[in-house]
Amino acid sequence: MSDTDSDEDLKRAIALSLGENLPPSRMRNAVVVDLTSSDQDDDLDAPLTARQIASTKPSYQSRGSPSCESSSIDSEKGKSSTKGLAPSEGGDIRSKANPSGEADNPSRSEPSSSTVFLGLNRKQMEEERLLRANKRKKGDEQLLVGNVESRKRKASTPPLCPRGQDDRQTKLKLSESSLASKDCSKSSSSYQSRPGEMISPTFQDRRRGANDALQAAGVQFPHGVVKKTWAYGCPREDDIKIEEVLQKNDLELAVLSSFQVDPDWVASKLHPTTRVIWVLQAKSKAEKENIVSGAPNNYRFCFPSMEGNINCMHSKLQLLAHPTHLRVVVPSANLVPYDWGESGSMENVCFLIDLPRLPEGKSTDTELTEFGKELVHFVRSMGLDEKVIGSMRRFDFSRTSHLAFVHSIGGSHSGEDWKRTGYCGLGTAVRNLGLHTDESLNIDVVAASIGNLNEDFIKSIYLAAQGDNGLKEYRWRTNRPVKSKGMTPVERKLSDDLKDRFRIYFPTRETVANSKGGLGAAGTICFQSKWYDSDGFPRHLMRDCKSRRPGMLMHNKMLFVRPQKTSSRGGRAWAYVGSANLSESAWGRLVKDRTTKEPKLNCRNWECGVIISIPAATSGGEADLEADDVVNNHMTDLEVFRGYVPIPMLVPGEGYGTRRPWFYNEQ
Repeated sequence: MSDTDSDEDLKRAIALSLGENLPPSRMRNAVVVDLTSSDQDDDLDAPLTARQIASTKPSYQSRGSPSCESSSIDSEKGKSSTKGLAPSEGGDIRSKANPSGEADNPSRSEPSSSTVFLGLNRKQMEEERLLRANKRKKGDEQLLVGNVESRKRKASTPPLCPRGQDDRQTKLKLSESSLASKDCSKSSSSYQSRPGEMISPTFQDRRRGANDALQAAGVQFPHGVVKKTWAYGCPREDDIKIEEVLQKNDLELAVLSSFQVDPDWVASKLHPTTRVIWVLQAKSKAEKENIVSGAPNNYRFCFPSMEGNINCMHSKLQLLAHPTHLRVVVPSANLVPYDWGESGSMENVCFLIDLPRLPEGKSTDTELTEFGKELVHFVRSMGLDEKVIGSMRRFDFSRTSHLAFVHSIGGSHSGEDWKRTGYCGLGTAVRNLGLHTDESLNIDVVAASIGNLNEDFIKSIYLAAQGDNGLKEYRWRTNRPVKSKGMTPVERKLSDDLKDRFRIYFPTRETVANSKGGLGAAGTICFQSKWYDSDGFPRHLMRDCKSRRPGMLMHNKMLFVRPQKTSSRGGRAWAYVGSANLSESAWGRLVKDRTTKEPKLNCRNWECGVIISIPAATSGGEADLEADDVVNNHMTDLEVFRGYVPIPMLVPGEGYGTRRPWFYNEQ
């Protein structure tokens, strides 16, 4: 499942897709900073420290192009996970009135030549240091981290106007947006039940008093929630802004993992003294030095292994430590304004759960839930410091029993390790949650990037969704006689099931062209025509992906899975939300080790996501679905997910017919 496209060809295609030039690389001599530190507060449970750190006020640098996020082997090769995407918080979409993409804001200064990758301006930092020194002489204590009032800052510069709106409309809407943002910040400090919040059957009978106590403790989402990302110009409904995710006013430490990063923009969403551990992609020592050069004292860095066949650090994960809770966030969005709705052209999806802080001196000494185990396993595999990992046990994971943390860990996995990562880990997680079934499944997949698919790969994903750990398809493939080309009856039935029950949502070129951002807004939606036109590609499974928010494009990675019937043999509806697109690079491939002759899983990407189990029907016994409904209606009714996981696309998705998919490198 690979081809020979060069890195330069890919970069050129991405730049051309957005009408931009690639940014020059900036290499500086520096010492790589890692998580091995003598600091005593580099853990998630450390108390807030009253100290002053150099300001990281963004200074906008020359624009780069957003990298294509395809999880295919070919499309991700050679990407940097930390590209600064835009000179403003308005994203990187070009409007007809302003094709250069520059903000119409004369007060915004040009970047200094001393600006480095993470948005530092040394002259500006020195001026601010002197200012702080003068304030300290006057007894001004407002800059202390412990003073919550000192964390309040003026609202950031509003996003650029989406294409097609005039200046007068923009000013009106930006004013309204600012007021709405203030209202949201006031209400975000207390817990409110919202549409889409997941309440596990295990906790449905808990008294309201328990939630009241959590509300008083600052916990918003004790059982987890899935929300769409906010989009400029769209009505607010069941969505969330990056400011509401980060809760910067009392954020003590943030672990931030992303494929793409606009560091200036992220800094504008955080308090300057918030400690940040960046988990980023970098293969060479020079890349690491370039990333960390001149970083402020409150930044640490973790670089997951990129050795061997590992191609991309694509996972998106946030661990946000607050005085009252640890917020675990798994979005499909990168840390760029474009993905978080500030251009009004792209939408994503985001899972959040708040784990309450345990009483002083207490820790999760008992066995973690499966969710907690796999989360810890993943961050340890990435190389996060053990002090940080150990501090995670000081938060309560008990309300995660209805969830599973699934991941793809880059590299080759043998022994028993292959069973817990990639699509093998997906199947294991489904079984651990009691969601496994022998019944036929109906699966709708939303992806922002498509790899070089074939039916064997689709079968492996389907079987994993049933709870298989990968061995079934592996044995079909490896034990078949050399001269035999036919399928077994079981394989043939599965092949027939896929035709009616497996749908892949990906936009056509027409859908992209008619979107709010037009063809220039789809640089991170990736697919190649040579794969689509290959003989083995399952074109009959493709459906046009159109957002329920008119004109929006999607960067979502989601699976909606439901059995034909629920029964005593298991099987309930569930959904996946995360970073993994539909490709072998993202989910891995189980092969036979040439030396040991035992199974070995190869994963080219780092990915992570969450399985959300949907409570079984509580009335009428089994929630059976008639087989005729499945065949005649193609199981497009996704109502079972309503109130638990938002359905972002229009269903049923239209078949392509004579239309073709969007190809990012063919405009």
